[in-house]
Formats: sequence, C-alpha cells, structure tokens
Amino acid sequence: MEEGVVNYGSIQKNDSTMNRSQSENDVEQSEQLLERLGYKQARELQRKLSLFSTFGLAFANIGILCNTSATFQTVLQRGGPVIMILCWNLVSMFMICIALALSEICSLYATSGGVYYWTFEQLRSHPRGRANAPFIAFATGWTYTLANIISIGANNVIIAMSIASLIEIIWGYQVSKVQIMWIAIIISCIHGFINTINLDSLAALNQWNVFWSCGGLVLIIIFLTTKAEKHQTIEWMLTDYENRTGFDSPFYVTILGMIGAAYSMFGSEGAAYASEETKNADVANPLAMTMSIVTSWLVGFIFLVTLLLSIQDIDALLDSKLDMPVAQLFWDALGNYGAIGFLLLIIVCQFCTGAASTTTTSRMVYALARDHATPYSEQLKSVNRYRLPGNAVWFCIIVACCFVIAPFPLSDNAFEIIISGTTISTHLAYAMVLGCRLAVKPYLTRKGRFSLGRWSTPITWIAFIWALFAVCVFTLPTEWPIVASNFNYASVALLASVTMTLAFWYSYGATHYVGPRAANDEI
Repeated sequence: MEEGVVNYGSIQKNDSTMNRSQSENDVEQSEQLLERLGYKQARELQRKLSLFSTFGLAFANIGILCNTSATFQTVLQRGGPVIMILCWNLVSMFMICIALALSEICSLYATSGGVYYWTFEQLRSHPRGRANAPFIAFATGWTYTLANIISIGANNVIIAMSIASLIEIIWGYQVSKVQIMWIAIIISCIHGFINTINLDSLAALNQWNVFWSCGGLVLIIIFLTTKAEKHQTIEWMLTDYENRTGFDSPFYVTILGMIGAAYSMFGSEGAAYASEETKNADVANPLAMTMSIVTSWLVGFIFLVTLLLSIQDIDALLDSKLDMPVAQLFWDALGNYGAIGFLLLIIVCQFCTGAASTTTTSRMVYALARDHATPYSEQLKSVNRYRLPGNAVWFCIIVACCFVIAPFPLSDNAFEIIISGTTISTHLAYAMVLGCRLAVKPYLTRKGRFSLGRWSTPITWIAFIWALFAVCVFTLPTEWPIVASNFNYASVALLASVTMTLAFWYSYGATHYVGPRAANDEI
C-alpha cells in the first residue's frame, strides 16, 4: 500500500470486529453476574437488547403522552391548570427519587425477578429478616404483578376509548361501553400475539415509540402554537383554579390532583424485567430506568403546558362527553382534522405502551413461575419456539381481559377505579421494596456499578415516604357528596388485591415457595 493511503475497508472491518467483540463481552459479563446471583442464563432467552432498546421499553411502559392525555380532564376538574402544573412537577420529583432508588437496587440484582427478587435478596442480608423473606417477597411480587395486569387492562381501555372518540368525530356514531370493551379485548389479543413471536420486533416497536412520541410532541406544539385561534396566558395557567370535586379545601383538591400525575409517571422499573435479555444489564437497565423517567417528566411538562395554553373553552373541555375528553381541546383549537390527527398519535403511542406493559408483566410472571411462586409453574416458565415466555404472556392477557376489561361496562366510574387501583397497588409494591432497602442497608456491603453514593439513603427515604403517602391518600373520596356512583372503589380494589395475595400465600405459597431458586439445566 502506498504511503499516506488509508485502507478504509480494513478499518471498517476491524471496527466491526471490535464492536462484535464488545457486544460479546457485555453479554458474557451480564451472564457472569447472573450466575453470581444464583442463576444460569436461560438457554431459551436471548440476551439481545441494547441500552437504547431497554430505554425504549421503559419509556414505552410509562406511556407519558397517552397517560397524561387519558387523565387530563380528570385532573383539570381537580384544581384546574395551576394544580395540574404544580402536581406534575411535584410528583415527578418523587417519581425520579423512586426510579433512582430502584435503579441502585437493580444494578445489584440484575435478574428478571425485579422488585420481587430484590425484596428477597435484601431481606436475606438481615439477620432477623431471613425467616420472613419468602412471605414478603411473595407478597411484593404478586402485589406488583396484579398492579401491572390491571395496568395492561387500563392501557387497552384507553386505546379503545381513543378509537371510540375517533369514530364519534368522523362518523358521529356513539360507541357503547360494551363495544369499547370488545375493542380493548381485541387489542389485548394483538399484544399477546406480538409478545409471543419476535423479540426484535418488540425492541423495534419500543424504539419507534420514542421517536413517534417526541416527533408527535413537536407536531402538537407546532400546530397548536400556529393554528389555534387564541392562546391563554402564562399568568392564567399559573393562577386559574377549577374545582368540580365538591370539596372546599384547596389542599385536599391538590392531593386529589396528584393521582393523574402519579398514574402517568410510574413504570420505569419495567426495564428491570428484561434484565436477562439485556446486554451489560447491571448498568444498562438502571440507566434506562433513570433516563426514561427524566425524559417522561420533561416531555410530559412540555405537553401539558402546550395543551393548557391552547385551551379555547375550558368549560367545554371540562364537560366534554367524548370517551377521550382531551380530544375536545384539539377539536376546538384545530377542528376535526386536528382532533383526528391527535387521536391517531395517541392510539399508536398507547399501542406501543400496551405491548411494552405486556412484555414486562409477562417477564414478572415468568420469574415467579421459575421460582415456583405460581401454580402450574412448569407451564408458566416454559418458553415457545420463538424463545419467548408465551404461556406467561397469555396468562397476563387472559387475566386482564377477564378481571379488568370485562367489568368496564358495569360502572360509569370504572376507568377512574382502574387508574386508582393500579397506581395504589404499584406504590404499595414500591413501599415494600424500599422499606426493605432501608431496613437492611447497614447489613449490605456490596454495591452495584450504578450507585448513588452518599445520596443513596436520603433519596431512598424520600421515595419510601412518597410511596406510603400515595397508598394512603389515593384511597380517599374524590367527590362530595359521596354516593355509590362516585365512591372511590380503589380502596376496595386495594383490599381485594391484598386479600387475594394473602389467600394465595396461605393456600399455595406457604407450602410450595421457599424463595428464588438457582436455575438449573431444566430452565
């Protein structure tokens, strides 16, 4: 080769080889960490997800644009713009603390068991906690799993309501609640098929959701800013108070306004459930969790500010009868085509969120079954010919359809009940994990590669206190006077969830479950 001439083909080949080598090293390192935790890499599961794929999974699992849209009218009725902005930023700070605290634990225990496995391993570090570790881990795992199954149902009901609103705007046809139920069931089945066929398509769907959500947000800002007939002022947004709850106390109304933000912001820990399918998992998963929640806060804040400043008639929005009331805002500001475009955006985003929620929840069921924490564990821990836990996927879909989606037509407040129920149950699981973390912290000597250092304890305390606070206050009445039609049945749902978990433990878990078991050749 002549002097001064660079062989670019050789360089590209070397770079490709180095990239493959780095990827292989990441996989090997992750599998070695898994073995130190007592598990071998399952032959059937593919460790193929990158940091960005895992970030996409967590971001899609949160579903920020869709969830803030679904709760927009409800929060607006509970304090108006000023409370909405206040609650969004306040709750986001608490949820960032939760994500950071859980990320630190995830780095130490990078398995598909997530909060369930974390609870058990932490309690094993405490001299007096070992005896109760199986029961608390079992309760945490099933409380969280039930919350996520409820979330699958809630997500798909949101998609169905968006489709119903789209039909009403285009054709003027009022879709019934029973028809919404069937649409949600069909969507759930589609998610089930996607989750049992190809991991690469799921990764692509999650990455697409990141670009679609951010790109959609840019389009929303452009069109609402340039095409809306009028705009509200910043002063109005930061001072207008609306209260249709019947309660006189602004403090109490503010607490009620937090529910929408809390529902919109949980789910970043979903990345942890793909730990055994992620390269360099003890770093990639914690980073994905933290990055996804911070991104969701910023995206959600910009989205809410844009919507609030573009309200044309707040009374029309507060009284809208559309199944997805926020579409009324686009209808008023941009006309039919604006509302249709927005609903199409939401449907696509929420579809990706539903697929991600099904992925993370099925991995939780897979992890529980692998440790014999479920009946028919041999069936639920098995994987199909596509090397995916198909039986666990369909278990989640069937339970969500039967116990969340099917009862939807029975109550006018069913959607609010579903939202409150999943938010409360998830925060209860958070409280259990973080409480264990604080109790055993003096006995933990190891740290993961993602560590908060001296900020670990104060951040964990903030997260723990918020989780307990959320569990308590989100069961409070949301309207006055209290009658059967507006009663907050989330408290009943929480009681039912706890009762089912305890009954499940004493009828099955106490005799079959001893804690996470090291995987062997049969896994």
